[in-house]
Order: sequence, then C-alpha cells, then structure tokens
Amino acid sequence: MGVFQRYIKKDVNGNPVLDAKGKPQREGPWFIQYPHSRDPKTGKVKYRTEKASHFKKKAMQMFREKSDAFLEADRYGIQPQKDMTFSELIDWGLSQEVMKAKVSAPDDTRNAELLKAEFGELLAAQVTPLMVDNFRIKMTRTVSEKTKKPYSGTTVNKLVTLGRRIYYLAMDGGLVTTNPFARRGAFKEEPIGQYVTDQEFRDLLEHLPEHIRPVVIVAYYTGMRRGEILRLTWDRVDLFKGVIDLTAKDTKTKEARHIYLNAIPELKEVFVEAARRRTKKRKEVFLRPEGDPVPNRYLERYMERACKKAEVGPFRFHDLRHTFNTNMVKAGVPQADVMKLTGHKTLAMFLRYHHLDREQGEAAMEKLQQHLAGGDKADGSGGENEKRAR
Repeated sequence: MGVFQRYIKKDVNGNPVLDAKGKPQREGPWFIQYPHSRDPKTGKVKYRTEKASHFKKKAMQMFREKSDAFLEADRYGIQPQKDMTFSELIDWGLSQEVMKAKVSAPDDTRNAELLKAEFGELLAAQVTPLMVDNFRIKMTRTVSEKTKKPYSGTTVNKLVTLGRRIYYLAMDGGLVTTNPFARRGAFKEEPIGQYVTDQEFRDLLEHLPEHIRPVVIVAYYTGMRRGEILRLTWDRVDLFKGVIDLTAKDTKTKEARHIYLNAIPELKEVFVEAARRRTKKRKEVFLRPEGDPVPNRYLERYMERACKKAEVGPFRFHDLRHTFNTNMVKAGVPQADVMKLTGHKTLAMFLRYHHLDREQGEAAMEKLQQHLAGGDKADGSGGENEKRAR
C-alpha cells in the first residue's frame, strides 16, 4: 500500500538498471495502492491499485485523499460513489440490516448473482435505465440452468425490484444520486401454480410418508405457506378454541393472521393427533419420527415421488396454497375474507393465485344468460331489442 512506480528501467541492451544498493531502478508513471472497501462477509479490507500521475508529488496527494476517503467511509459505513462498482453496491445493499431482515433475503442473495453477472464490473454510477431495459429483455431469452427454460417475467420483475431497492438505499446513504432501476416497466405476471383436485389430493396422501401427510393436509385446508407450517409451534395453537394465531413474526408479510380449525374435522384431527405425540423436548408441531423438525428441503422431494407413484401432477408443495385460494372463491367466500385467511396484501397477488376452471367459467356464463333472460321479461324490452337488431 502506498505510492510506487511499476516499470523497471532498462538499458539499451534490455538489462535492468541498478541503483547504488543494487536494486532495479523504476521509471514511468506513478501508481497508488489504497484501501477501497471492506468485504461484507469477512470484514477484511480490500485494496485497489490504479495509475495516478507521472509526478510523485501529485500521486502522493491522490493517495492521501483516497485513503482519507476510505477511513471516513469506513467510519460511517458508506463508500465513495465514483469508485464503487455495481457488484460492491449490491454487496453493500445486501449487508444492510433492512435487507437481511427480509423473509426473502436468501432469494435476494441468489438473484443478486444474476444482476452482478450483467453489470458487475461497471461502476454503480455508470448503469443507465437503457441498460436495465435491455437486461430485462435479454433475461426473458436466457435459459435458466435450474429450470432449463427462459427466465419468466416474474423472475425478471424480482431482479429489477431488487436492483431498485438497493439503489434507493444507496441514495439514502449518499452513495449514488440516481436510480437506473426506477420506473422500469414490469412484465405481466400470469397466474402461477396448478390446481389440485380433491381426488388428486387423496391420491397424493396415499403415497406420502406418514409424517409428511399432516403437513400436506394443513396446506390443502388452510393455504398456509410452507415455512409457516414447518415453523409452527404449540404456543401458536389453541386446540380448545380451534384456532392458530400467527403473529407478525411468523408470516411473510409481517402481519398477524388467524387460521380456524373447527369447521373441518380432518384438519382438526391432524392437530389432535399431533398433540398426542407431543414431547417436552420440542416446541414444533410437526416432527419427524426421530423427533426433530421436518426439514424444509425434503418436502418437494416427497411431493415429486408421491406424484410419480400416484400418476398425478407433477405438483409442487406451493400448489396446495393456490388450490386453497381457488376452492375458497369457488365456495363463494368474499375475496376480502380469503385475502385475510391467506395473508395476501394486494388484490393483484390474490388474483395470481386464483384459477378459473371450466366449471366456474360455464357457471359464470349461465348466470349471464339468466340475468339477460330475466331482464327481458322484467322490462318487456325484448321486442324493441329484436326490432333494433333487425
């Protein structure tokens, strides 16, 4: 770290020119190596080397300025805007407590790699809105290594949202002055997931391990998220009242929610049976035969195997939440009530979880026909309408 000349001075024969101490003499422009940032994971200082000037005095001045800037930035947790690359900005954003507190923090970390692969080496201030728009189109044509399909509009929207969020944090922290991800258009998000019929649900249960069946039953009848079910503890369950009280800490949207059990005997029996096997060592409701909690990562594997054996689907565990949403609407439950039960904060997200099947579509058309037929008889305007049609 400091000020130095990189190139070795050579004579006409190409041999190094030595000084009085026998060391090679240096020539050419002066370079500086200065502390630039800290690794958000290890906390170690990162150094940057760059060409400063052909004059040593000016190079020394630049070295002091950049070193002082780092010390000030390190003290207040910020970094100079002009030297921060896009990758460093993203890492800085993910290290902020407000980002780490998000339920989607693990997903944000994975999605950040896609952003850094595109813009990583650019300076944060060099990224433009046009670059972001081109990136959005490019991603919809890029095949994902995981799914072997082009990235969906939903995934691309999440990437842009993540970039926008971090840039706004950086603006609040004084790192950047503009946000290239702001006001970028969003791709239309189609309904996601599949609908599981009651018969398919029964077939799945027959081919699932005994300790997984209760988890699937709860998801089918309550629409609870996977994490909400697996992390559910007995202090949240009141069997006497037949209700599950989820607090803001338990839900993805950070809002309390109540799940009611008494109306569905099969659902209530799941918790009654779990209470019989309850142990003092564990506070979780759903446990493996060994006595430890059901691992999150195993559910999709069990669902995949059960679907193959039952010759249905293939379904994901999250499809059970979609199915609950659709069944509630088909049962005539008002949208506002369904949203309170499922924890959807916006109507747009609620509609993405709702599936209009053929039965519902035909029923809707029948209601229209009944309305029109009833209207003609009631106001006697059928004849006039026919005359206009002629």
